[in-house]
Amino acid sequence: MATVVSIDPAADQWSVPIGNHSRGALMLNLERLLAGRLLIQGSSGAGKSRTLRKIIEEAFDFTTIVLVDPEGEFGNLAEHIGATTLRACELTADGLTAAAARARHHRLSLHVDLTDLDPDQRIVKAAALFAGLIGVPREHWGNTVLVCIDEGHLLAPHHAGSARDAETRRLGVATLTDLCARGRKRGIAPIIATQRLAKLSSSVISELQNFLVGLNVFDRDIARAADLLGFSAKEADQLRKLAPGEFYAMGPAIAPLPVLAHIDETVTVHLGVTPKLTAAAAVDASEAETLLDLAALREVSGASRSTALTMKGTRALDAFLLDPAAPEAAAIVGALKRIAPNATTASDLTAHLGYARETVDQALDVLSALAAIDTMPRGNDRIARLHARLRAKISDIPVVALA
Repeated sequence: MATVVSIDPAADQWSVPIGNHSRGALMLNLERLLAGRLLIQGSSGAGKSRTLRKIIEEAFDFTTIVLVDPEGEFGNLAEHIGATTLRACELTADGLTAAAARARHHRLSLHVDLTDLDPDQRIVKAAALFAGLIGVPREHWGNTVLVCIDEGHLLAPHHAGSARDAETRRLGVATLTDLCARGRKRGIAPIIATQRLAKLSSSVISELQNFLVGLNVFDRDIARAADLLGFSAKEADQLRKLAPGEFYAMGPAIAPLPVLAHIDETVTVHLGVTPKLTAAAAVDASEAETLLDLAALREVSGASRSTALTMKGTRALDAFLLDPAAPEAAAIVGALKRIAPNATTASDLTAHLGYARETVDQALDVLSALAAIDTMPRGNDRIARLHARLRAKISDIPVVALA
């Protein structure tokens, strides 16, 4: 039986086994992880998602888990640890902020599924979740939470895809960096997994003090990984030769010097494994055309298509203009525009505009149906703000709250 090697005897009660190396078991100290955070990095196929899964399986008995899942690969793990799944596409950004704060209050583990969101919305909603986790009152800071983020470069990219994406990228980077920087005193221990160091914001990486670095194939990633581990150029070349599940481990919560370890097998099955090769169906051209129903997909003339789209837009506009709540809805859009990108409550809108609360709720329902605003179901704490699509068109922000 392998000898367990821990950081120090007093820390054993907070250490969990995640793998093995030449001197015994690789232990992860959760208490020190809270102070130092963790980066798991490796190219596709290196085993980083499995490593994240292993850590969660070992740690969930010790602390609350919030698992951020951009690809929807951890549903069975959420079931295994008893975490509540939140489908981000079904909740508003403000709803995710509120859910995160309530989860910390009641020490509830969450699985946040970010699939079915476009890249901008994925960042916006993840940022809202992180804001809820870090913004809880001081009395809840003792409710520690392990925030496990897969594919972290999708939420805090090193570069924006376009000038239009730059503001969203800044939001993602600022929020995740803040989570890492201020999380320690607030009982938050982020673990971030990523394929490419070159794709993850350097501001986020600079806040991480523990590392599990696996297989790398790109020169830029190898150079940055070697810098994190203190490797020479010759030692860095070893990162090209690692097998799946092999990682160099280093940091206050793992090992004082880099050690090559193999991560143990997980209890739950990883859902993101590469599918086995499957041959194409053996059908002739006519049968393929029938299966694809190509006859129904033929492009109509440009004029007909434009008319159809115009009629669709006209019908939507007509429905809005004829709705009894249209005047109030327009006034609400004007009020929300003044404070964008900030949100306000239905109660504040009622006081600001002088409408009855029922009138405001009806107008918010109309605007929500048109995807003009983000809002919550009716209730005392209902919040609303302009939809991200509209917020992106506003450059000046004269005020931050309704007078």
